[in-house]
Amino acid sequence: MPTMPAFQPIADALVVVFTYGVSLRTWQETGGIDRELAMYRAIADRYQRIVLFTYGGPADSQILKDALPAELHDKFILLCNAERATTAEYAAAAPALVKRALGQVGSLTRLTSAVVKTNQMVGGRVAVKIAAGLTAEGVRCALVARGGYLWSRMAAYQHGNESRQAREAGETEAVLCEHADMVVGTTSGMIDDLAWRYGLGRERTRVISNYTVVPSNVAKPVDERTPGLLLFAGELTRRKRVDVLIDAVAMLDEEGRRGVTLEIVGDGPEMESLSEQAHRLGAPVIFRGRLPHAELNKRMGECTLYLQASEMEGHPKTVLEAMAAGAAVVVANTPGQGETVAHGVTGLRVALDAEAFSRAIVELSNDPDWRDVLGAGAARAAQAGMSLGVIAPMEIESHEAALRGIRGNWHIASGKAERLAG
Repeated sequence: MPTMPAFQPIADALVVVFTYGVSLRTWQETGGIDRELAMYRAIADRYQRIVLFTYGGPADSQILKDALPAELHDKFILLCNAERATTAEYAAAAPALVKRALGQVGSLTRLTSAVVKTNQMVGGRVAVKIAAGLTAEGVRCALVARGGYLWSRMAAYQHGNESRQAREAGETEAVLCEHADMVVGTTSGMIDDLAWRYGLGRERTRVISNYTVVPSNVAKPVDERTPGLLLFAGELTRRKRVDVLIDAVAMLDEEGRRGVTLEIVGDGPEMESLSEQAHRLGAPVIFRGRLPHAELNKRMGECTLYLQASEMEGHPKTVLEAMAAGAAVVVANTPGQGETVAHGVTGLRVALDAEAFSRAIVELSNDPDWRDVLGAGAARAAQAGMSLGVIAPMEIESHEAALRGIRGNWHIASGKAERLAG
C-alpha cells in the first residue's frame, strides 16, 4: 500500500498582499518580523510557493532572506517595489507582477490554483485585482479577505464619521466582502459587524484570533519577576493613551512609588509630548524605544504588571502576548480590549482614567497572590486558545474552505471588480 503524504496541499500558490504601503522593513523596524512571518512558516508545507507582495524597496529581499531558515528560501517569492515607482503605480502593476513571478517558477510549469489573502483589509483593492488577474488566466483562485481590526470603524474613530478616510475604508471593505470567498476577522464582534453590513452568510466567514508566539519558558513566577516593573508596549499615538499611564504612576504616593518604574516600549508621534509630561510630573518612567519581538517577550515575562489604556483596539497583539507571558494585565474597558480580557480571570478591566489605573497598580502591587492568579489564568487562556499551534490549523481550514466556496468567475463576469477596485 502506498504511503500517504503527511499533509494535503491547499493550492499551488499563496499570495499574501501586505497592508497598503507596508514593507518587510516596517515589520523589522517595529520588532515584529519574526512574529508576523511565523504563520507563513507554519503553513509553508501546504503550498508550493508563497508570494509576499510588499511595498518596500530592494532591501526587503535581504530582510526576508535573513528572517527565514535556509530551507525555506526557495519556498518564498518576494515582490517589492525594486524600481521605486510611486506606490500607486506599483500597486496598479500588482496583477502583472504576480503572474510573471509565478510563471517564472520552474516547478510550477502550469499554475492551476492559488489563494490570495490580505494581511489587513487596508490592502484590499490590490488583492481584488490580483485575484481577478489570476482568474482571467484560468487559475482556480480564491480570495481571503482578512483583517485584524474593523478598518472602517477605526478610520471613523480617528478621522470622523464623515471623513474621506472613513468613506474610503468602508468602500474598500465593501469591495472585499462582496467579492471574497472567505472573510476572516479576529473577533466575533468584527465578523458580526461585517456580516450585517455586507450580507455575508456564515459559510463565508471565520473568526480566527491573532496568535501568540511566546515561548512558555519566558514566563517567570511572581517571586522571580522584576519588582515594581510596569510595562507598556506599542506605537506612541494619541489613541493608545499612554498619557493616562504616566498620570497614573505620577499619582502614586511616596510609598507607592518606591521601586516602581513604568517602562514604555515603542516609538511614535507622541514621544516628545509624553517625555515632556513624564519630566514635568516627575513620574518614574523610562522610554525604551522599540525592541525585537523576542526581547519584548522576555520583558513581558519579567514585568510585575502589563498596562494598556487604549481608547480603541482591534484584537491587541501586545495584550495577548503579555497574557501568554503570564503577566497580570490591566487594560481600559474599551472596544477591543474589553473583549480580550476576562475581568478577574485573565486580568483586570478598569475605567479609562488615571485614577482607576493608579488604584489597580497599588492593589495588585501589594497582592502577589492575586497577580499570580491573574497571570496564570492569562497564560492558560492565551496558550490554549491563541497559540500558533492552535491558530495555524484554523488558518489552513479557512483557505481550504475559500477554495471550496469559489463562486464562479466573479472577478471577470461583469468587470465590476475591476471597476470598483480601480
